[in-house]
Amino acid sequence: MKKLHQRHVSRRKGTYFKKSFVLILLIACIPGLLTGAGIYFFSAAKIEKELQHLHESQVERQISQIDDKLEGLEIMLSQLAYDTRLMNGLARADLQKDFQTTYRLSKSLFLLQDQNPLIERVELFIEDAEPLLLSPEYSGITDKKALKVYDSLLTGSQNVYWKEQGNSSSGMTLIHKIPGGISKPFGALIVTLDRKEMKHLLESLSPYSEGTALLFNRKQQKESGERTFESVLKERVERETRKQGSFVMKWKDGTYSVSYGQMARLDQKWTYVSASPMSAITAPVLFLSKLVASVSALGIVLAALLTWYASNKIYSPVARLIQLCSGEEKKRIHRDEFHWLEKRWNDMSKESGRLRSQVMKQTSEAANGFIQRLLHGHFAGESEEGLKKRLKACGWNVENGVFIIADIQLTGLYDGSSSFSEKDESLAGFMLGNITGELAEKTCSRIYISGVRSLSLVLLLMQSRKADIRKSICELVRELTETVHAFCGLNVTATISKPAAVLKDIPAKYEEVKAGKRYRQFENSSQIIDLNRREDMLPGESYYPFSLEREVIQAIRLEEKVKAENLIARFIQELSEKGKTEIRIQPAMIQLFAKIQEEILHSGLHPNELFNQQHLIRELSDIREPSRAVAWMMERVVSPYLKELEGRKNRQQKRLVERVLAMIHENYMNDISLESCADLAGTNSYTLSKAFKQVTGINFIDYVTKMRIEKAKKLLLETNKKIHDVSEEVGYRHSYFNRIFKKQVGIPPSRYRQIHQESS
Repeated sequence: MKKLHQRHVSRRKGTYFKKSFVLILLIACIPGLLTGAGIYFFSAAKIEKELQHLHESQVERQISQIDDKLEGLEIMLSQLAYDTRLMNGLARADLQKDFQTTYRLSKSLFLLQDQNPLIERVELFIEDAEPLLLSPEYSGITDKKALKVYDSLLTGSQNVYWKEQGNSSSGMTLIHKIPGGISKPFGALIVTLDRKEMKHLLESLSPYSEGTALLFNRKQQKESGERTFESVLKERVERETRKQGSFVMKWKDGTYSVSYGQMARLDQKWTYVSASPMSAITAPVLFLSKLVASVSALGIVLAALLTWYASNKIYSPVARLIQLCSGEEKKRIHRDEFHWLEKRWNDMSKESGRLRSQVMKQTSEAANGFIQRLLHGHFAGESEEGLKKRLKACGWNVENGVFIIADIQLTGLYDGSSSFSEKDESLAGFMLGNITGELAEKTCSRIYISGVRSLSLVLLLMQSRKADIRKSICELVRELTETVHAFCGLNVTATISKPAAVLKDIPAKYEEVKAGKRYRQFENSSQIIDLNRREDMLPGESYYPFSLEREVIQAIRLEEKVKAENLIARFIQELSEKGKTEIRIQPAMIQLFAKIQEEILHSGLHPNELFNQQHLIRELSDIREPSRAVAWMMERVVSPYLKELEGRKNRQQKRLVERVLAMIHENYMNDISLESCADLAGTNSYTLSKAFKQVTGINFIDYVTKMRIEKAKKLLLETNKKIHDVSEEVGYRHSYFNRIFKKQVGIPPSRYRQIHQESS
């Protein structure tokens, strides 16, 4: 049933397409008749909006060109105004006598005037005791009216601005005061535009010769006199609330399509207006509508004859394409073929991109995994040729290649001298990987960079045998060191292996680099460890400060944290001065750590429980800086141990004080003292007094006294016992009881009972 339904749908879709194709052809012609008739009968009402849009588009294109030309003119004038060779010292120059300066200025004005056809005249006005004008020839100004006009150009806060001349929108002047900036101007460069050229430019705003175009500044424009088409046009534009748009305006016997907008020039808003008579537009349209209607009528007849033949010919490639894309043996005709093809194309493109990205990612991961395993010697049983083929499959052309391994280590992150903080270790590692990759790609033909661990990474570099690979790697390390230090203030230690000519030697070179890395000087500085000169590298003196070790352990035993930190810093400093290299210093630090662990075991604690089974030896082995070693010892080892001791001591003190408090509550009426309680609790009086004060907040004697007085108050108020009997029940002799009661309460016990009995 499903297959029968598909065949039915296939046939129905084919018939639908042919019918639709015929209908489309008919519809394509019939609108011609309707359009011609509609334009002919309803042209004035129907096409105004579209014509206004077209007119507005024409104005926008042309005004953009005018804006570019005016901007170019401003730039040319600014270049001349800020030309130091011409303008320096101009305020103090005597142009009447300094012929050379006058000549250069006149020449520059002539050149500016000739370079741009929009310029009618370029003038340089200098305000002085005797004002003068270069236009471009030298001349003085004697006319007071003219001088007043030129002086007015220097007023105002704008350094560069446009000014209209008269009532004509094409009469414009560009003024640039000199000198520019905050200094008081002593003159101005004045460029007067050519009215004819500006009129020609404005005429290009109107697509028809009978139209008119205006460009004016609303703030500067002051209309007066008789009402002309231009003045009425400006008034109508100024009433518009929008900054840009179009409208239809009637003037006398004609109707005009008006487009307007604003153009910003030097913080001034210029309004441009273009008006075209509608009759100049609608006349050819009416004629064209008749022509369209006639041609459409003939086209219908011709379309009916060609539709069937054209439909089959045009659609056959589409049907074939659908068949190829869908993978169906039989041709299937879809109702919206192009939409289906577009969707199918997008799906195939996405799938192709996904597969390509997945393949590239897997290839890159496979290559990195292979090289990582090669470095660790996992292919010891494979032949050289086999390794070359596998590496070639990863994109490495290893023929005539030489390999070298470099270990790059960052230091200085923990001493506060870099722009990174201690929490930015991952960010510093990311920076190291990026910079190393960028620099290595410029130096070597192929590179492999391992992941960054403990601010360290491994580089496997390949270079042609013809190239000097040692020179290249040394240049790379030098540039990397300078770049990293300049960027963030960190230092770089590079350990460089001997070159390897065959792939099977790479694991051995890698192990040599790991071992040679320990010859680094244990200090925060940039270093290069070249394993080619390993015989010149000395491991340093075998030294261990036993006396300082004992002092460190003693300070920790006495819980003197600050002293312990200072002693550990001295311990590391002596190791750095005597041992020098990591190969000597790291075992000594591990030995000190082991002694501290031994002390922890003697105290009754287990290091695994104290440090949550963390791999502290591995962390200690990754430390490359003296300051970091001291901080690590304190933060990861000493501080947690002392904190645990403090907590354990507090718990013991609390249990001790709770036992003593129970003794006090049971025996307060008897002769009780600090020494007796300490004996019963199994401690000494000093320890008990200190613990009692720390837990309860008051001294032992004060607590006992306070408790006895409270009990005495209760007996005085709730019983009729004599004062003598009350004192004995709370553990006091009668005479001493009166004194201590008055001292604590402020009145004798008899008076205390009397006051409360009277009040009740």
